[in-house]
Amino acid sequence: MNWKSYYRAELEQPAARAKIEAWLSAAPVAVGGVAARGILSFPHTALGYAGPLQARVARALAETPGVERVLALGVLHGSVLAPYRRALDRSGSPAQRAEAFAAVRGGFLSQRPDADTPFGPVPTWRPGPAEVVREDDALLRAEFSLDTFCAVLRVAADALGRRPLPVCPVYVGMTRDPVDGSFAVAEALGNWLGDAVDAGTALVATGDLVHYGTGYGAPWLGEDIVATDALERALAPWVDRTLEAAFVARDWAAAYALSRDKLGNDQREMLAALSSYLGPATPAVLAFGLSDYSTILGERPPCVVASTLAAYSRCDAIAVR
Repeated sequence: MNWKSYYRAELEQPAARAKIEAWLSAAPVAVGGVAARGILSFPHTALGYAGPLQARVARALAETPGVERVLALGVLHGSVLAPYRRALDRSGSPAQRAEAFAAVRGGFLSQRPDADTPFGPVPTWRPGPAEVVREDDALLRAEFSLDTFCAVLRVAADALGRRPLPVCPVYVGMTRDPVDGSFAVAEALGNWLGDAVDAGTALVATGDLVHYGTGYGAPWLGEDIVATDALERALAPWVDRTLEAAFVARDWAAAYALSRDKLGNDQREMLAALSSYLGPATPAVLAFGLSDYSTILGERPPCVVASTLAAYSRCDAIAVR
């Protein structure tokens, strides 16, 4: 599946702009997740599922006083990248895996002056590359995790009669060393975020916190749990457990293992970096639902992806409403 083309085609549908405008109009404002250097986390699932949640984030960014720019952390989907696969391949030698890890570790920036959307460009900005954050357009050629969000930001600006907020998209690759399990890269990325995020910068992140069922592995909850509401009740506590491990206990190894082995959480490489940046923090799931991908992928149910809006807040931050 070429996800970049798939999600672009969704945005190019004639009714897409009107849908996004309606979601923006109805969106409540989640001010607390933007203030006090907190992080709002949103999904990048199909437009009908992710759009309303991304609209909440876009409206919060637009209506929070003092927000001048956005640093958006995207997911670097590694399944299409050969070095990513080699780094995870336990049949390779430690030296081979370390070499592959070096090619995909840390964060990645594009050199493009703006983010292209079907509704017009969104300007980009850069804090500047560092050892842990590099420019690599070739690596990002097929990446899609922030495409819909940039489009929603552009529609939000048009609807409110404002200039689009400049965005710095940073795609997070590997932060856990696949050979020794250490999180030094995550800590380095967290330190870079601490330098990059100033008083006028809002930090947001994308991630689909669950990939479950056919197409994503054996349905470990049991073959008989197929209904969406039953799956939501069963999977939501595992999401809570994973986020608490990352941000409350700060047990990054446990959060990574739960993300990889239970949830198929594509923030598994991001959570430790976000925790390192925030310090002691509290996660709050503001909306949790499952997107049905069985038809999209041509798989039998259950085949679901979580569309989750979450806030990761410093312990002394304002509660999110």
